[in-house]
Amino acid sequence: MGSKVGIVINGLVLMSALLATIVCGADLEGSRDHPLLKRYEGSEIIKYGQRKYDGLTIALGKARNSSELVESRQAEGAVTRLTYKVPMGRSSLEVIRNYERELQSQGFAVLFAGGGDELGSYFAEAAGYKKIQWPPNVPALTLNGDSQQFMAVEKKGEGGESDLVVALYAVENRFWASDLKNVEKGQVLLQVDIVESTPMDEKMVTVAAEEMANQISSTGSIALYGIYFDTDKADVKDESSATLEQIARLMQENPNLNLLVVGHTDNVGTFDYNMDLSGRRAAAVARELTRKYGVAASRLTPAGVSYASPVASNGTEEGRARNRRVELVED
Repeated sequence: MGSKVGIVINGLVLMSALLATIVCGADLEGSRDHPLLKRYEGSEIIKYGQRKYDGLTIALGKARNSSELVESRQAEGAVTRLTYKVPMGRSSLEVIRNYERELQSQGFAVLFAGGGDELGSYFAEAAGYKKIQWPPNVPALTLNGDSQQFMAVEKKGEGGESDLVVALYAVENRFWASDLKNVEKGQVLLQVDIVESTPMDEKMVTVAAEEMANQISSTGSIALYGIYFDTDKADVKDESSATLEQIARLMQENPNLNLLVVGHTDNVGTFDYNMDLSGRRAAAVARELTRKYGVAASRLTPAGVSYASPVASNGTEEGRARNRRVELVED
């Protein structure tokens, strides 16, 4: 995953001076620019959100249909989402080209970029942009797909891991309507999503083998949050050792116990993608228990269920964190 598509700049004069740090007085109250990224000069923030830890689907290809991208990737960390209203007379392409030059000067590499038909007719839906209520209290904004421009970029740290991902989607409002008090016909709206790689606060404690045994005996299963994976990966991280040791102890003290090791995800990304990921993660846990902790493979059956069995709403950061788990189910 992640074939990189570069942008070839053929003789375009890019006006990077239009990217400014000046804060406009008409910005949404309580909003602010991200400290690592300037704004396009004269733009106003009309929507703002920031979460300490969350996940976002980043488009890496055009829309296959209204609900699926040809290629995408999940990014997790500190998430900032900004919606800007660009001054009248500026095009989506001009805005994206300015950001392209600015971001590349900061060492970002382009993951995917394109405009109009290169993104597909249903890109706004498939990439989640139609879910954004762009200006406040205006649910019926009509986007001009012919004008759409998208760019996703990434900056990596010294260890080669992704430190920062930025996705930008610029598009014009197609029609004038009396209820669109905040956006004029032909005015460009810009969605800027920034994901900084930060560790999630670990709020879950390691569950002791005795507690696992008691809960499995009474309810048939137990949800564990002390088994960790990197975003989009199925390699069990070293920080999982305390929980894995307790599972091994559980199996040693209960020789007749067989378990289903079930991987669960949140609903960020498609169901099929998460089905594959949850299955690979469950299999990785079972392998770790067999190879490093001596649990017989015949006593462990890995399975993935994607986001088919949530224990909380996926509409909040806290809910998604609860849904990302490994369950031990009595077999």
